[in-house]
Amino acid sequence: MGTLVVGFRLGSDARGRQATLVLTEAGVLHQSAGLLGMEPRPARPHAPVAPDRHPVPRQAAELRKVHAALIDRGYTRELIPPVCVRLDVVEHPLHVQPYGSHAPRPHPELIADFTGAAPSGPGSLDDALAAFYTAIGITPRPRTPLPPGTAAVPRRVREALRTLTDGQALTSHPQCGPGWTVTAAGIRLHAGSTKRTLDPREAADLQAALTAWLHHQQRTRPPGT
Repeated sequence: MGTLVVGFRLGSDARGRQATLVLTEAGVLHQSAGLLGMEPRPARPHAPVAPDRHPVPRQAAELRKVHAALIDRGYTRELIPPVCVRLDVVEHPLHVQPYGSHAPRPHPELIADFTGAAPSGPGSLDDALAAFYTAIGITPRPRTPLPPGTAAVPRRVREALRTLTDGQALTSHPQCGPGWTVTAAGIRLHAGSTKRTLDPREAADLQAALTAWLHHQQRTRPPGT
């Protein structure tokens, strides 16, 4: 039966490093990183936040966000272009409460199988995700073209704006303490009683989300409001 996935591998010649991301049909986002040409080291997978009735689209938005962030950091060489493929490896079963001691474990065999099964040749993340959605029975929303005047903004902001335009939410990493959710309707902070300082990547994600939200508001807000 195997596992249906969508993923990619990007490399940075300047850093001499590579990063691989694979999203499974269960909504689990697997990541690995390492030196160019060397066996990548898998990190702890990111499971969907439970309970979540639509884990795949939310995790796909995270996949887009990480893809844009990597490119902004100089990971511009497509070692494996974005692709949807069925693997022979069966993913580890996901616990009904996939966090804490029940969080999914790294799955190096899944990353290795993706590396071997992914076809060569060009591919785009939009096309790969559309094929993935179709294969798992989700009707993909048509990708709304970005409005004129946004070509000059950073790639990360353009991806965030496209996510908002598609009616999806931008969210902070689920393992963060205080977090945030940005939608077309507004910005919501999840502070609680926990205090935590954002690291540079988290701050950049929030900046991109807020900048995209401002662009979206300028485009959709009625004149004079």
